[in-house]
Amino acid sequence: MNSRVNVPATVAISMERSYNPLTREFHADLEFTALQNLTGQFKYNIELLEDGIVWPQNGTLGGPNYVHDWTVRTIMNGALGTEIVNGTWNQNQVLNESFDYTVPVPGGGVPDIIPDSCRVVVFVYKVGSPLNSNGEIQQAEQWTLTTPDFVATIAPQSPDVIASSSTPAQYEAVIHNVGLMNDTYGINLSFTGPAGWTQEYTTDNGTFAAGQTDSLTVASGDSTVIHVTINANSIDGFGDAVLNFQSGNNLGMSGSSSFKFVTETGNDILVLDAEDDDYQAIVTACLDAVFAGTYGVVSRTALHPAGVNLANFKAIFWSAGTTFPAFYPEEVTALQTYLDNGGRLFISGQDIGSDIFETSGMSQFAQGFYHDYLHAEYVRDASNWFLINGYSGDPITNGISFVAGAIYDRSLDVISPYDADATAILKYMNGPDVGALRAETADYKVVYLGLGLEQIDQAAIKDTLVARTIRWFYEGMVGILDHNPTVQTFSLAQNYPNPFNPETVINYSLKNPTPTQTQLVIFNSLGQKIRTLVNGKKSAGRYQAVWNGTDDAGRSVSSGIYFYKLTSGSNQSVQKMILMR
Repeated sequence: MNSRVNVPATVAISMERSYNPLTREFHADLEFTALQNLTGQFKYNIELLEDGIVWPQNGTLGGPNYVHDWTVRTIMNGALGTEIVNGTWNQNQVLNESFDYTVPVPGGGVPDIIPDSCRVVVFVYKVGSPLNSNGEIQQAEQWTLTTPDFVATIAPQSPDVIASSSTPAQYEAVIHNVGLMNDTYGINLSFTGPAGWTQEYTTDNGTFAAGQTDSLTVASGDSTVIHVTINANSIDGFGDAVLNFQSGNNLGMSGSSSFKFVTETGNDILVLDAEDDDYQAIVTACLDAVFAGTYGVVSRTALHPAGVNLANFKAIFWSAGTTFPAFYPEEVTALQTYLDNGGRLFISGQDIGSDIFETSGMSQFAQGFYHDYLHAEYVRDASNWFLINGYSGDPITNGISFVAGAIYDRSLDVISPYDADATAILKYMNGPDVGALRAETADYKVVYLGLGLEQIDQAAIKDTLVARTIRWFYEGMVGILDHNPTVQTFSLAQNYPNPFNPETVINYSLKNPTPTQTQLVIFNSLGQKIRTLVNGKKSAGRYQAVWNGTDDAGRSVSSGIYFYKLTSGSNQSVQKMILMR
């Protein structure tokens, strides 16, 4: 068991089940999916376990009223289980099994089961000889035995959308009543996005605008389809509609499904969420901190429809986390087309290389993309070090150092530049193992991190990597770095990185209705003016200034505490920063 615990699962298990406490009949519809090509004899076991059994237990921790958890009450299909397949089981091939069992009434003074304390565990194993050491478990999952009276699920049936602002986006979601009783659900649609966009949803009762609530009854075991429409009305931007439901009989039973729409024009950056743990929020937090332009967020499913148009996005940020598969073929095709047309791609995620090149990987079709577009060579599955350092003088990672966080099991890919177009930018310890690179061709630029951005604990370091990446992407180009949307607040952000060496970035916002005299000045700890970064009239908008640690005469200043003061009309703000030589 210990030797298998860190081995990736080769089989996925899903189950729909029901249990009738009066007749003691249990029914399950099981679905087994091979996650890679498999060969051999595979069986499944289905066990009934119970928690909270009060029963005598010998030993120093025991006694007459010892509470036993995870107690195996029965193996429903026998100790050796039921065969699923004997021979070849191809990757993504789904095998279905239907299973029925009547839970017996125990005898001999053994207490009866309490259904609400019971769980059902299903595991798949490969038959081996001897069984106790070579019968390797491929996957195991658990469910509660009972399905309460009022339980429901909601699942989206449509991908997120990247489309013209003049084309309404259409979505579907299914609400499934998996409870034992009929239920009535309150349904509504909320929306976050540009003013002027309209949204509506349609149920069996009719069509309702966002903010209106419908009441819909669904029979036990039945489903209903909800249709959602987002209309941008020719207004560029990014919107997120959330379809919500709540049980009328179980107020704690609720759920939601999100539908995102990014217009193919009017957004500088596209953030692609390629995992299920919301790590893309790390990317958007960085953009909110350091980027003055616009961005939109969609899941990876938005790249699956044929002909999706990415050409107008100045950069794409791909957040992969630690999700398998690393890519689907449609995604690789869309990203290659985008890069061929002059795109900029930032991609971060653990195990991307291993999923593409290891024999157990699910994305081996993407090896050409990995070599020819990411310009990366896969070296091995995991680094022996978690301390990661930048390269001196690199425009993105100079002065950066951090320890990869254990937000999930750390298995950081070791990579290297594949050709002369690529340059190593992060190294494990002092090298030579490489953890990230940047690549530049005549057509495009790529930054590839062999770890997830979410594995960096320090916000200042994440912000710095994102800010410097954007600056490197568009160095010498007009468009993204001078984007200056109208804002409604006056603010002076904390510089990043802080402490810093050799330079730091300062973001600020102005709300001036007309151009107003504005100054951004650096002072030392004695209150002496060191450097004037901004001195002129500026209107409302978001701005960015960079200080390289020199005074107005161009001389490098010493390490220490410095203050920067923003003044614009009657508004002023001061922040503190630290320079470390």
